[in-house]
This record gives sequence, structure tokens and C-alpha cells, in this order.
Amino acid sequence: MKKAYWLCAVASIALPGSVVAQTTPTAAVQQTTDVQPGEDATAGAPGTGDIVVTGIRASLRSSEAIKRNATMIVDAVSAEDVGKFPDVNIADSLQRVTGVAIDRNGGEGQFITVRGLGPQFNTVLINGRVMATDNPGREFSFDVLSPNMIQRTEIYKSTVPQLQEGGIGATVNIITAKPLDGKAGAHVTVSAGGMYDTMAKKTSPDFSGTASFTNKDRTIGLVVAASYTKRYSAFDQFAIHGWLPGQEGVINGNANSTGLTAASLGNSAANIFTPRDTTFYHYNDSRERLNVTSTFQAKLTDRLLLTVDGIYSKFDVTSNGRYFGAFFTPRFIGLTTNANGTVNGFNRPGQQFLAANPGLTDPSLADQRVTVSQNDNASTYSNRFSDSYQIGSNLKWSVTDNLDLKFDASTTKAKNRTPNAFIVVGSLAQTAPRYDLLPGVTIPVLSNLGNITDPSLMRAHYSSVSEGRVRDQGSEFHFDGDYRNDDDGPVKSILFGMAYNQRHKTQTTADNSDTVCTYCGYDIPIPTSLLSPYTLTNYLPKISGSDKAPVNFLTFDPAAVLAYLSQPSVLALPRQGRTAAEQAAVAAQQLALPGGPFGLRNRPAQLLDVVEKVWAGYLNVGVGGPSWSGNVGFRVTDTSVVSSGFAQPILGIFVNPGDDNLNIPLGAAAAVNVRNHYRNFLPSANVKYNLNDRMVLRGAFSQTITRPTLTDLGVNNFYNGRITAAVSGGGNPALRPFKSTNYDLSYEFYISDISYLSVAGFYKDFSDFLEQQTLPVQIGQYTFQDTRTRNGATGSVAGVEVGAQLTADRISSGFFGGFGVAGNYTYVSDTAKRAANTNSSCGYNGLSPHTANGSLFYQKYGIQARASYNWRSSFLRTCFSDYGQPENRRAYGQLDFSASYDITPQFQVYVQGVNLTNAYTFDYSVLEERVKNIQNFGTRFNFGVRASF
Repeated sequence: MKKAYWLCAVASIALPGSVVAQTTPTAAVQQTTDVQPGEDATAGAPGTGDIVVTGIRASLRSSEAIKRNATMIVDAVSAEDVGKFPDVNIADSLQRVTGVAIDRNGGEGQFITVRGLGPQFNTVLINGRVMATDNPGREFSFDVLSPNMIQRTEIYKSTVPQLQEGGIGATVNIITAKPLDGKAGAHVTVSAGGMYDTMAKKTSPDFSGTASFTNKDRTIGLVVAASYTKRYSAFDQFAIHGWLPGQEGVINGNANSTGLTAASLGNSAANIFTPRDTTFYHYNDSRERLNVTSTFQAKLTDRLLLTVDGIYSKFDVTSNGRYFGAFFTPRFIGLTTNANGTVNGFNRPGQQFLAANPGLTDPSLADQRVTVSQNDNASTYSNRFSDSYQIGSNLKWSVTDNLDLKFDASTTKAKNRTPNAFIVVGSLAQTAPRYDLLPGVTIPVLSNLGNITDPSLMRAHYSSVSEGRVRDQGSEFHFDGDYRNDDDGPVKSILFGMAYNQRHKTQTTADNSDTVCTYCGYDIPIPTSLLSPYTLTNYLPKISGSDKAPVNFLTFDPAAVLAYLSQPSVLALPRQGRTAAEQAAVAAQQLALPGGPFGLRNRPAQLLDVVEKVWAGYLNVGVGGPSWSGNVGFRVTDTSVVSSGFAQPILGIFVNPGDDNLNIPLGAAAAVNVRNHYRNFLPSANVKYNLNDRMVLRGAFSQTITRPTLTDLGVNNFYNGRITAAVSGGGNPALRPFKSTNYDLSYEFYISDISYLSVAGFYKDFSDFLEQQTLPVQIGQYTFQDTRTRNGATGSVAGVEVGAQLTADRISSGFFGGFGVAGNYTYVSDTAKRAANTNSSCGYNGLSPHTANGSLFYQKYGIQARASYNWRSSFLRTCFSDYGQPENRRAYGQLDFSASYDITPQFQVYVQGVNLTNAYTFDYSVLEERVKNIQNFGTRFNFGVRASF
């Protein structure tokens, strides 16, 4: 059995795509391990002996063994058994690894940040291969995968040549279960339970199962895992969609002024920041996920091992939102600011104010005209329907006792469809709405809104429908060799290989962007039968100012409103200053469009079509001596990119009477094709020195790259916005890869096979940093703020990581011996240098200077329990957000809990709680008083029973 076990371990040496048993280091690690043939990879830890370890301790022991036996710097999260990953979400487990933080979507972990570098700078592999993603970028969405099929997830913080390039922050390898790594015979694990969301106040199902079979000779095996989850959730949100920098038009007076003329019009100070709007949301979501994975293994001969594996994910999210909001455009009555230049008070003109001041509506004022404030009710849906799969095969041939060759091929595909609608029904304010940002109050106060619940006042306004589609498909081919030297010299092994990777990503957009303003201007009444009252219940109770929010407003079914607005008779009603005959002609033109005014029409200028082909070769020499080991080598890559799409010229820009939305018709589409090509030489070296049988010192050097996100390489462009906020963006096919030179040093002290202390330092020197930048672009009389990814920034990231994992069983054999603690802290600092025409005061996106994680766990008498707190300090979300201003997130901490009880060795009941403290996310622009986004996702509980046979 041990011989078979070791052969499986060696099979992973040359290629990270092949993985080994739970307690065995993976491919990139194994070639430098201290374990000798025939030994268990965890046997080297002090105190292991013949003790059988299960549960939480088995998971921690396995993870420590991987960390200890590797030459490179690596951390891992291991399942205590097949189908029993520590968390309900893989990303939730990774956030407890030193140096890792996560980004959440809908209250679930979706993306990871490692050592301050965001998801686009981390490579995520499934069984050593890239899996296509359903999102527009390279970033891997962890929420598409159920954790029940995951055996282990490893985070490589330093690299070796056989690892795929692309992870400047880290390379993450998610490993599914392999049948020949487990016990002989047939085994089944099933779980059935539910999820309860405190915001949705609903319970939803959660089922999973894993079945495996291995014959007695352990020459053939099959494992199949499946899971189904349907989660109902909800969240509340307050948002301001940007703070406009610079001068604003004002009216010198107050809300009760009368008889004002053009002489009262003026401009504010130049260096102020004005809120774009205030909006109050509630969303209801449904998330349905189906996962299936399977692996077949066969020892065809004593020297041939075949592995075929596949994974499939279907993940559908439906989200429906309701909100009330006020959109602010100049001019502002009695505008005031605080000492920071933040606007903290004003009124917006209402119909009564303009009736009392007819001199402000004189047509001769032209661009200085005074518009009426709006009270808007919006109904939205934003859905995500995705499918993804990966299929791979691997043949390992032990040519001799010293030489292994491996052939690996895989294919992967992902697609998604994102239908969206944003429909606004509102009224022109009768009164003069008031905005106040009060000292010590987080949410600004809206007052003097008038009767916002009177359905007879409601009028049609903005109506946008769209559907995006993403398709990502790729294939990989690897040839790898591993020669092991039996001589006593310093050269222990030579790994070599080559790989070819092709990836093709497309993104299309269909919408009604040419007719979103069919009803702009609040001219056409909405039948009261289509409207109903709506109330925000217990809205953001922890946030000051929420008690004064306009929680009672109106809502509607967006499909019903669109059906009404699509009627020819309604389309022909005069509006926007047109006569009946003029409007009838416009209506006829819109009805003749494919699908009518609210039909989905393809936008060629927003097509993204990118093909990337990468050839790679590597050489890695393993070296070692009595108390040290290491490797030195290089990886060479050749990358070719073809970006295809269409260009459409702007024919003109105009604004409808009584509205400030920009209408931008485009000309005929012309095909565009741009090629890009580059080569990279990536050296690396790792060394491990055993100071004694418990203390390990490591060092690493490498040069790494992260290629541009595929959707950033498109030739696509878009233009939209308002008179005071024209925006544009798109792709940049000339982008170069982001480069980093990395230095790592680590010290580890192993107290037992479960307990350890570690400290590590790292430094990364950057060039050609990739990030979104906003630059002004003049088109006609309008200045567009153009946001797209660009190269340009240089700088560095440096940091220190401290981690510990301790159990009490060495000091107590009774009840208290079941306790243990685990924790870590990471400090990261950065320097960034950008071009003179960009915002040079920012650091790097996604970098939290401080992150910390702490867990208290207990395992004894059939009880397993763990409470974990995860915290990260405030950080820059993006240097160039709305209107080119930075966006930050306030420090965030979350408490999670899990517990289980073994009724019998085969049956277990469990419960897990996520975000027990009901923590909120809080985003702001530069200063916390300039709030941008507050979200509350509530608390989620998972519960059920697990059985093993």
C-alpha cells in the first residue's frame, strides 16, 4: 500500500495538475520534500507516532504537513475527509490563510486578494489547470464551486518553474478528490440540510454527496461528487453614485425665495465635492448552484497511471431591486460646504419654487436654465446565469525507476448570460427637496420631498434593458519530465517540460441604449393600477441617519410598465416639446426598430473578442544536502494576442428638451483587428534550510508576470452620461503584462504535527502595473471622463506575515485538551508612482495594510466547534472610480461559527453561522463623510446532517 501511495505522490512532481493524497504535498512541493520513498508525508512532524487523527485536527495536521515539507512558501486548507471541507464557501476558508483577504458578493466569498494584490493578480487552478470563468476577466469566481468536492486548496506564495505563470500575488491550486488516494472499497458520504438567511427570512435546501470506489488491489478507482444548493437572500443598500469634483452652478437664495432673476445665478467655489444622488435600496436574491465532479483512475500497468477528471458547475443568480432616489443636477439653492470642501447642504428647485421665480425659466438663459428636481422610484432586475466545466486527462509513465514522463491535456469552457433592466417611474418635485449631511450622521438626510407616495403624480422616465453574454473557452497541453538522481551529489532532480495554452474570450452586449430616453422628461402618466406602495423594513438599523430615510415609496413590475409603454398609442403621446405629428413620426421610427423601443439590439462597438496563445517551456533543478534542499530554474513564455471587434464613429451628441441625458448616435460598424506579441524569461530559486528538527528557514527569489485581463484587451468602446457627467470607456489591446521581481524569507518553528509558529517577509518590485485610469477626452463640446485599463504605474509592495497554530492537548489530557487556537496577522505597505496626469496620491487597489484572522476551536467527545473572526483594515477599492475619484472601503470584520456532533461514527449533525455580528460594508470617496455605498447582507445559518457509509 505504501508503495502505491508513494507512486501517486511522485506522479505529481512535474505537473501541478496531478495531485496526491490529502496528507501528501502537491506537485510543485513534492520535488523538494524531505520525505523519503515509502514514508507518509506527515510522518516527519514530531509527536505523530501511530495516533489516528480525525476531524478539525486532521485538517490542520494535513495543512501543516504540506507547509512543512515544501521548499517553496506555501499554505493550505485541507478537508478533514472527502465531502467535509471546513466552510460552506471555499473563499471563506481561504480568508483564514495568512496574507489572504476576500471580496464578497451577496454575502458570499467570490474573489481573493493575496498579500495586498487583488483577484486579477492571482492565478487560480483546478487540479493544476486553468478553468474558464464566467466573469469578464481572468479572476476566478469561487462562488461557482461547492466545497464538498474539494480535497485541498493550496496557496503558493513563491513559485517554481513548473507552476503556470500569471500569479504575482499567489498561485492557488484547488484539488478535487482522487479515488486511489483513499481507502479501498466503496464509500459514500451524503449530507442534507438547509440555509436560513436572516434578511430574506427564508429557508432553502442544501444537499451534497460523494461516492467512491477502489478495488482491493488499488489499481482502479472512481469518485463522483455532486451538490445542489438554492439560497434565498436579501440585502439593504444606501448609495451615492459618485461625488462630482469642481465648481457647480448655484442659485443665491433659499427654498422660500420669490422673484429671483438671472442676477441670482452664480457658481460655487472651484474645489468642492457634490453628491451625484442619494438612493435607498432593497434587493431580493435567489442563488441556485449545481456542481458535479468525477475522477477515474487506472493503473494500466505497473508503470502507467491514467487519470481522467471533470468538473461541471451551473450557477444561476436572480436579483430584483426596489429603490427610491433623488438625482442631483445643477443648479443648487443655497449650497454650503464644510471645511473639507464636502457639500453638506442645499435645496433643489421644485415646481412651486420655479412658479414663484419665473425669471429663472426664461428661455434666454439657455445653458444656465434651472431644472426641476426629481423624486424617482426604480425597479430593477440583474441576473446571472452561468455554466462552466473542465475536462482533463493525465497519463503518467514511469519509464525507469528514475525517470517519469507525463502527458496532460484538458479543455474548459464557461458562459454566462446577464439580463438586466433598470426602469424609473417618478415625478418632478413639487416642493424644493432638501439635502443635509449632518455632523456625526452617516446617511445624508433627504427632506421636504413632498408627497412621494401619490401614484397619480408618477410619470414615465428612464427605461433601460440589456443583456450581456460572456463566453470563455480554452485548452491546455502539457508534457513534463522528472529525472531523479540517486547519486550523493548536490543535484537531486531535474524537472523539464513544455506547455501550450489557448484561450478565447468573447463578450457581447445587446440593449436599447438608443431609446433609453424614449420617455425621459416625466411627461407621460403611469396608470395607478401598475403602482403599489412599498416599505423598507428595519432599514440599515446600525447606521446613523437611517431612521430618517424615505422608507415609504412606490414600486411596480418592470415588465408590466414596459408593456404599457410599448403600446403604439402611448408611444404617440406628445412629449419632450414635440407636437403630436412630430411625436407620431418618432414613435413610428421606434416601433420599426428590431424589438421596438425596448428591444435588445446588438452593439458592435462593445463587442470584445480576444484570442490568446501561450507557449511555455521550463527547466528546474532540484538540489540539496544533509540539512538543506532547494531548486533553481526558469520558465520561458511566448504570448500572442489577437483582439477583434468593431469601431463605430460618433455621429453627433444632442440633448432632448427638459432633460440632461446625452444622446449619442453611432455610425456604421467597421471591423478592427489588433495584434500583440511578447516574450518573458522568468527565473526562480527556492531554498530550505533545516536549522534543527523543529525549525526551518526558507528563502525565495522569482520574477513573475500577470497578463492583462482578457476583457481589458478588447477594441470595444462606449459613450454615455449627462451634460455634467459625460463618461466613456472600453478596452486597450496594446496592454503589456504587469511584471514583478519578488523576494521572500520565512522562518517556521514546528512544535508538533499540528502546532507551529511562523513569520515571513516579502518584497515585490513592480513595473508596467495594470489598473483602471480615468483621463479627460474631448469629443465635440463635451469632455468625457474616459476610464479604461492602462499600463504605467511602477512601485513596490513589502510586508510581514505572522502565523500560529496551537493546541492544548500537550498540557491537558482532559476536557481542556480539546481546545486549540489559530491566528495570523499580515502587514503590507506599498509605494506607487504614476504618470503626472493621473491621480498619483493613490496606493494600489485592494491593498489592506493590516489583515488579521483568529480562530478558537474545540474537538473532543464527538464535538467539533470553531469560532473565527476575520478582519481587514480600510483599503483602496479603486484609484479611479466615479468621476475619476478614489473609492475606499472602511475596515471590515466578520465573525463566523461552526459546530458539529458525532451521533455515531457514521452520523453527524452540524450548524454553521456566517457573519454573526451582522457586519456592514462601507465604501466612501477619499473621506468617510463622502459615503458611496453601505450594504447589509445580514446573517446566514447552515444546518443539517451528514452520513458516511
